[in-house]
Amino acid sequence: MPEGPEIHREADSIRNAVHQSECRYIYFHHEHLKPFEEKLTGRTIQGVSAKGKAILIHFDGDLSIFSHNQLYGKWYIKHAGDYPETNRELRVELRTDQKSALLYSASDIEVLNPDELKDQSYLKNIGPDILDDMSAENVYKRVASDKFNGRSFAALLLDQHFLSGVGNYLRSEILFHSGVDPSSRPKDLSESELMKFSESAIHISQRAYIKGGITADDETVRKAKKAGEKRRHYRHYVFSRDGKECRVCGSEVKKTRKSGRRLYLCELCQL
Repeated sequence: MPEGPEIHREADSIRNAVHQSECRYIYFHHEHLKPFEEKLTGRTIQGVSAKGKAILIHFDGDLSIFSHNQLYGKWYIKHAGDYPETNRELRVELRTDQKSALLYSASDIEVLNPDELKDQSYLKNIGPDILDDMSAENVYKRVASDKFNGRSFAALLLDQHFLSGVGNYLRSEILFHSGVDPSSRPKDLSESELMKFSESAIHISQRAYIKGGITADDETVRKAKKAGEKRRHYRHYVFSRDGKECRVCGSEVKKTRKSGRRLYLCELCQL
């Protein structure tokens, strides 16, 4: 499933393609959304934003499209009227004079007015977006609070109520970068250790957003590429690198399962 950095980058691509443009044609796959095709055609697309793992497209007037990619959803940007070669099923098309924004495979799609948007179940229940004006101090206050400090980091980082947009690869990378044992709890750590975790949560998430999913630092990536590592290995410190050497201490990266999902770690650096 795409995580916050990927969703924010998709929102950027949609914004760059259709922002402040008139929607000349719109298509919805789902029958209950068909009445909105006429209502939205001719309106100007006034904003595109990401929240957690959802994308919001705002039109002039009072309507917005909410979409959640879930496991397989994917947005494509094409010249107006063009379509990608794919076996996926088209669910939404927004077409301006110049560009088309096309959503494939996703099924969680709604058209909402401002009051409905406030009460939308996913948006109403998630925590602050890790990439939306969050600071290390904000993360620290949250992770140190009574609401969250008694749960393991492995579980906490997959809970969208804690920090939305963090998923499985970010979980492993944040915990490694901060040197935190996935099984430990925030209340088991010192203030300085909690601040280090908080700084890593921001740093790793922002780097993944800026670098298109790469969380390892530039020098690490350069050396890994030179050594012939494939992208799925060189892009991260530990995620999907089980059996390989830790980039810090040289011991073997381990793979385990925590909270029902695969997790990668260096036992020497983190335990």
